Amino acid sequence: MEDYSNFWFMEEVNLFEYFCPIKGAQDSYDKYPKRSYKKGEFIYFSDDASDKVFFIHQGAVKIAGYTEEGDEVIKGILHAGDVFGELALFGEVRRSDYAKAMEDTEICVLDRHQVSDLMIEVNGFRNFINSLIGKRIIYTQRRVESLLFKDAKTRVVEYVMEQAKKNGRTSKRGISVRNHLTHQEIASFTGTSRQTVTTILNKLREDKLIDFDRKEFLIKDHEGLKRELLSMA
Repeated sequence: MEDYSNFWFMEEVNLFEYFCPIKGAQDSYDKYPKRSYKKGEFIYFSDDASDKVFFIHQGAVKIAGYTEEGDEVIKGILHAGDVFGELALFGEVRRSDYAKAMEDTEICVLDRHQVSDLMIEVNGFRNFINSLIGKRIIYTQRRVESLLFKDAKTRVVEYVMEQAKKNGRTSKRGISVRNHLTHQEIASFTGTSRQTVTTILNKLREDKLIDFDRKEFLIKDHEGLKRELLSMA
């Protein structure tokens, strides 16, 4: 199975080197405007002007939108090192989704013209943005295929595995992942129902593969969970 878990996350991105490729990286980064958002605060709304690009310094952000029926569709949960709002660089006039802080979050906010200048001046930054867009296109295609052809259990297990890969912390207990989503939101992300998500997670807990509460997922048997996923392929 191909790994597209880095759709939203560019591993080990050093934003400082892009903001100041020659000297004084930290000082240069500090001169850019940063904004702090409390948990639950909106960063932008659907239909807001699309004229800025956002770089997460610390915290977590939910990107989501709504269907015509009013159902929420979660597109991604972003963390430190992630970039969002980049469609402002490619002709988007109004936001088609919204962004909301999932915990206290600090974000560096750049006007699209500033980012465009950086892309011209710094090859590495241009390559980074182009790579980001390419990965997101590929991931979107794979996610559509998953929603069409994979069963609910596979999608939920893949969600847990993806969060572990992106943000898991290993300890003697297993791999701990901070959980930002309710079961209803996980259902929205995976295209299932809340009851189905709860049933699947409870069964994985009964099988001693994971444990969870409102704040954390704990993968107790990572290899076992991988085997579970492979058995469903």
